[in-house]
Amino acid sequence: MHVLYIVGQSTGGLPHYAAELANSVANSAEVTVFKPTETSADDLFRDDIELVNAFDPIGISMPGLYKLDINPLNIFRGLYSYSAVKEIEQYNPDVIHDSTGIFPQVKFFAKLHDVDDYPFVTTRHEVPVNRFSLARPPVLIEEILNLTVPDIDEDRTVVHTKRQKEVLVSRGFDADGVVVIPHGAYSVFGGVDDIEREPEENTLLFFGNIVPPKGLDVLVDAVERLREAIPDVNLIIAGDGQLSSGVRKTIERYPDNFEVHRRFIPNDEVKEFFARATVVVMPYRDQRGTKGHSGVLSTAFSFGKPVVASTASEFPEQVEDEGCGLVVPPENPTRLASALETVLRDESARSEMSQNCVRMSEQLSWDSVAQQYLDVYSALAGAHELGDKQAVLRTP
Repeated sequence: MHVLYIVGQSTGGLPHYAAELANSVANSAEVTVFKPTETSADDLFRDDIELVNAFDPIGISMPGLYKLDINPLNIFRGLYSYSAVKEIEQYNPDVIHDSTGIFPQVKFFAKLHDVDDYPFVTTRHEVPVNRFSLARPPVLIEEILNLTVPDIDEDRTVVHTKRQKEVLVSRGFDADGVVVIPHGAYSVFGGVDDIEREPEENTLLFFGNIVPPKGLDVLVDAVERLREAIPDVNLIIAGDGQLSSGVRKTIERYPDNFEVHRRFIPNDEVKEFFARATVVVMPYRDQRGTKGHSGVLSTAFSFGKPVVASTASEFPEQVEDEGCGLVVPPENPTRLASALETVLRDESARSEMSQNCVRMSEQLSWDSVAQQYLDVYSALAGAHELGDKQAVLRTP
């Protein structure tokens, strides 16, 4: 079987997902990846995968959108470069899979060039309950653009949780055409066995894009409160984005309690940040979305790091119910500070949480995830070859 992946974004965690999946599927199938010339995962793909630098980088990142750090000409060039999907026909794949979500430019050119005549799979990592919420302008813009582009024929739509499937079905997707496959625990950055140092005492890690929905301001407020009980608490902030004026003032007031690395973190540095952490913190705001999973949470699982998160999205099920940490209501720095103190002071509980995180990483191994995808690919390829249109369900 020949599987061809389309990478619709050049920055952030979605290329990491594509690399993890392609690497594992390559154990059982021929794999080609159509991607931008530069992505955040270029050093992660296996050598035996055929990489086609088909697109230009779009020049859009989540932190950049919030900072209004965008170049319209580069964006146009990047978006237009996706017309190169027409070259997919030369590779004659059995299945095409956009594993980074179906961004408008992919949708437009795939429809224009009849790429969806092939069995076509998409993975939707985040399924907003309210598609047009003003709380997240970048998502709102994407959803509006999607309204202007004709729908492609998605033979299967993959989501990560049952709740996400329910949302799509409520929008009119055929339930049989939506498949739930959990998000794998990232292994490309290493795992618990690769850590050669003890975590630094009372050290918290906030990792990833610094944008308002991630709630860094709430965490900084919580640390200011927590330092009264644990004076040497240290919060490592590692990620690209803009610090609010309030956050900057608190950090300047208590410089011994904060360590800031405000930049994109290269793949080869990820392990060191997680190795240093006692606890990984995810204080995300509740925007009535269904993220399905988080790349930060996946990485915390892989490194066996206890987690304190908000109750946003599916974190209660993925973190607290699995014994991997604690969850608290979003935008509540007092409750967050209390939960962090509880975990930092209880070494026995942290050890148990760590073991549960490792268990989750094994349960969510990419070999297991890849096999579930391969089952989907095989069913679609077989139906397509037989011309069985009843077996190939179309979803809106």
